Amino acid sequence: MMNIHVAQCLPHAADVVWALIGDFGGLHRWHPRVCRLDLSWEGRIRTLHYDDGACVVERLEARNDVARRYAYVLVDGILPVQTCRSRLEVKAAAGGCRVIWSSDFEALGDAAGLAAATLRASYNSGLSALANALVRP
Repeated sequence: MMNIHVAQCLPHAADVVWALIGDFGGLHRWHPRVCRLDLSWEGRIRTLHYDDGACVVERLEARNDVARRYAYVLVDGILPVQTCRSRLEVKAAAGGCRVIWSSDFEALGDAAGLAAATLRASYNSGLSALANALVRP
């Protein structure tokens, strides 16, 4: 099992950041690569439509608004993994908060490097865009 972990400190209150990213059905509102998002199964399944035409299906597994975190699993997509469980959380920190996006996954064959690089790039671009989304009026 491999793990990636990406974090970014933001000068915003944790509750303000969670109000934006805590919506499992709202990733398209702040992630630059997600053009559209469809929700199904009472809001627990999301289909992400990316700017390059790719689609990914994810299922919400756990959510804790008090702790400001949720976990989800990859159901279908182009990522060369057998299993992939991800977490997105916001922790209060001095001067703002820290957003942590992480995944545990089992790569198919020798694709561990590709899978890790793809996830890391997606998480980094999302967190960079999040920082910009929070400063827009």
